[in-house]
Amino acid sequence: MKKRVFIIIVPVLFAAAAVFLFPSCGTIEEIPDDLSAAQLIQLGQDAYGKSQYKNAEMYYRMVISRYGMDNSIYIEARYELGHLYIKEKKYDDAYSSLKEIIDLYASTTPGTLPGAFNKLAQIEMAKIPANKLPKTDETVVKPAAQETGN
Repeated sequence: MKKRVFIIIVPVLFAAAAVFLFPSCGTIEEIPDDLSAAQLIQLGQDAYGKSQYKNAEMYYRMVISRYGMDNSIYIEARYELGHLYIKEKKYDDAYSSLKEIIDLYASTTPGTLPGAFNKLAQIEMAKIPANKLPKTDETVVKPAAQETGN
């Protein structure tokens, strides 16, 4: 009888200790309404740097939700999501985010969007393995350095 009690209590104690020892692994409960887009993106990047990918995704999605009507902010947040999805090997999600950015640049007057994210999206897109690309689009825009082999 004593063995059964020990078998049940030990896992429960380990689970309780984990909650107290590793509180940063949990998700964020509430994001203050007064944070700017830049602050939210920084929080997302900080979470990404700590391998807290769910938190990072939540911050980037919050940027889009709150500030997505500004094209520059929207593109930056979408890029951060694409970059995050590449890290997580969620290639379908990464492709969607990055392809959207590339398409936006292709259909927008040059100079109206921040130039860096077009190139960054192309670089990240090139990281998606060919066998993970959607069957309808296996020819993705590659950065110039990769096209020429330099």
